Amino acid sequence: MPLSRRVGLAVAIAGSAVATTVLPFTAHAESTVLHVDNRAKCSDEGTGTQAQPFCTIQAAADVVEPGQTVDIAPYGYSYGPVTIKRSGEPGKPIVIRSAVPYYMPMTNVTASAHALVLNGVHDVTVSGLNLDAQQEAVLIKDSTRIALDRTEVRGGRSGAGPATANIRVTGTSADVTVSRSRFFSPPVAGVAIDAGVTGAVVTTNIIAEGVGGVRVTDAPGTVVVGNTFARNCGADLELAGNSAGAVVQNNIMTKRQAFSCGGTPSTAAPLTVSAGSVQGTKADYNSVVPLRTSASYSWGGTSYATPEEFRATGQGAHDNAAEPDFYDSMMYAVQGLTDAADPTAPGMLATDFYDNEPADNPDFANTGAGGYRDRGAIEVQDPLWVSMNASPWAMDGHPLNAQFLLSYNASWTPGTGTLDFGDGSAPVVLKPGPQGINHDYPAFGTYTATLTGTSLTGPSRTETAQLTIEPVPDLSAQFSWKLDDRSRARITVSAPDTSPFTIERHTVDFGDGTAPAVSVGHGANLSLTHEYGVGGSYTVTETLVDKHGRTASHTRTIEVPGPQAGVPFTGYFDGPTSHNGLFDKGTWALSYNKTDSATSSTWGFGNPGDIPVVGNWDYTCQCQHAIYRPSTAAFDLSRADGSISHVPFGNPGDLPAVGSWDRNGHDQVGIYRPSTAEFWVRHDDGSYAPLHFGNPGDQPIVGDWDGVGHSQFGVYRPAASPWGPNLFIFRHDDGSYSTVTYGNHGDLPVVGDWSGTGRTSYGVYRPATHQFTLDNSYAGRPDNVYTIYNNIG
Repeated sequence: MPLSRRVGLAVAIAGSAVATTVLPFTAHAESTVLHVDNRAKCSDEGTGTQAQPFCTIQAAADVVEPGQTVDIAPYGYSYGPVTIKRSGEPGKPIVIRSAVPYYMPMTNVTASAHALVLNGVHDVTVSGLNLDAQQEAVLIKDSTRIALDRTEVRGGRSGAGPATANIRVTGTSADVTVSRSRFFSPPVAGVAIDAGVTGAVVTTNIIAEGVGGVRVTDAPGTVVVGNTFARNCGADLELAGNSAGAVVQNNIMTKRQAFSCGGTPSTAAPLTVSAGSVQGTKADYNSVVPLRTSASYSWGGTSYATPEEFRATGQGAHDNAAEPDFYDSMMYAVQGLTDAADPTAPGMLATDFYDNEPADNPDFANTGAGGYRDRGAIEVQDPLWVSMNASPWAMDGHPLNAQFLLSYNASWTPGTGTLDFGDGSAPVVLKPGPQGINHDYPAFGTYTATLTGTSLTGPSRTETAQLTIEPVPDLSAQFSWKLDDRSRARITVSAPDTSPFTIERHTVDFGDGTAPAVSVGHGANLSLTHEYGVGGSYTVTETLVDKHGRTASHTRTIEVPGPQAGVPFTGYFDGPTSHNGLFDKGTWALSYNKTDSATSSTWGFGNPGDIPVVGNWDYTCQCQHAIYRPSTAAFDLSRADGSISHVPFGNPGDLPAVGSWDRNGHDQVGIYRPSTAEFWVRHDDGSYAPLHFGNPGDQPIVGDWDGVGHSQFGVYRPAASPWGPNLFIFRHDDGSYSTVTYGNHGDLPVVGDWSGTGRTSYGVYRPATHQFTLDNSYAGRPDNVYTIYNNIG
């Protein structure tokens, strides 16, 4: 963390009659500020108040007066290109700025040509913009006392036109400062300073991963100091033509692993100075690391491989080839770079790229020209750092407790970290690193805790946190429940509580006369499962006791359906085999599986007391549902078009017997009269025919017993006693019949083609266990034995 953050800069060029000033980011009187915010209810026809700002930067720039500030809200939508046409006055510059959170410009200005143009103006400062254009992003022409600070610049892309730089300063411009900006993939140069320009300053910038850095042509007196050039293919700094009297100091120029050189290793020296630019130029305190294929310097047409060789020119007495250690824009201390710059060099700012003040690293000797400054744009900072999160944390025996999660990173030099709880108690001395601390406050109230890290060399870091210690809320009990399985009638009670103290005992009375469930030592959360014997309405009560002896109860009335088996049904609902389901009070629950599983789909059709029927009413499939209502002796058939056909047939008390009686591709209705053991079949022409089969009390079954492609009659004779067998009787087309015993007392019959052979087999559904048992001996396979679970809740 920086020692302080002061936004703004002042640059004074030695030997220059004019000082260029970028105003600090301080509050202005409302009359001196014009607001721009394209996210708000804005208007370019207004006066740029905070209540109704301008929509565009250009609208504000067209009316701004000397001494006024154009304040652009960050995080807005992208803005269009801006041309500055108005000038400030000496001491009263025009300031166009956007706040820079975390030192990263968040206000985007984009254009196909230039994003920002200053032409023939003076005393203007622009800061905090992200400038992006196809040609030069910034063009400064014939302008004086211009400062461009804290920008991110992209421009001059390949194929976009004649531009060769991110920023171009040209014409008769004078005293132009480009500072604390970041340049992305510059084409030929990040900054191009053209012939006729005087007094230009390029300071504390990061220019990386492009072709070149700063290119100065016939522009005497240019100052290039405190910049970081990294991984550029061409020269980091080129003084061309007659650019004498320049100052080149405190820069880092490293080309190791250059970003992209078009497949051809660069031969350009990082620092290149023409013969016409040597006179009066000073180069010193730079760190120069070339590609292995190039020299470090080209001075007056002569190449020098190393800083040691370069000293023969009388320059670079303090230059070295120290390789920087940085990740992204984070710089680490390196011998020869840290505390190794000349702080008195013209153009040096009071703070670095991130607005950090210089820091004296005790691990490195101060090898610069007095004082301590790092080379390049970034000052390595003291690692002293603190952070803290505080919250009330009542717990057993400690109702006034608070928890502090903090971290203290020690300084370069010995120091201390302390935590003052803000209640008059003695501060705690900390060890470096992350840690957690609990503290008991003496009384309820609001406290301000202070975490401080100090260093013997002077830096300190402080963070505060305010927290309120309140009485522990009353204990409350609350539980939720759900039915695990409707057919199994289980109930699960989950009982989280709101007490910060340990719950010692849960008691749950399920309201059915069974002994309450008591759980000890399971803490706050409890999950219990209870199975009711029968369905009904039950009052469930949960009681909690915490470690401080407090109690709380919660009562709810719940409805438990109980074990309801339903009536089985069978049809060809999915594929070539029959599938089973359960019909319960108008709800159909179907399973596509013949293994233990939950229902695959459910739907509603019918009323309690109805009997489910499945058939092929519309020449579609054996999967259309219907019901037979014994009380009224009528069928309701669900048709393919969504309609319902009401078909009265039979007498009250009859049972449905549906089949393909006319052998014409769809099913006809029929009934079985248990009292007389008679089938009555209704044909499509409205006629009907009886058939006597079975004994009184039998139940009808219908299937294709012989695999002949049409329905045949049959009956199921339930066991007369718990020890007797169930009897299936099948009638064949020749009038003969066959029998088989299967299942137990109380089972219900089901028939279907379980294995897809084209022939109907038999099975039973056992309501007591909710289990289907299907005979597969006709297909040479094992029987299917499974349960359909009806999940609810």
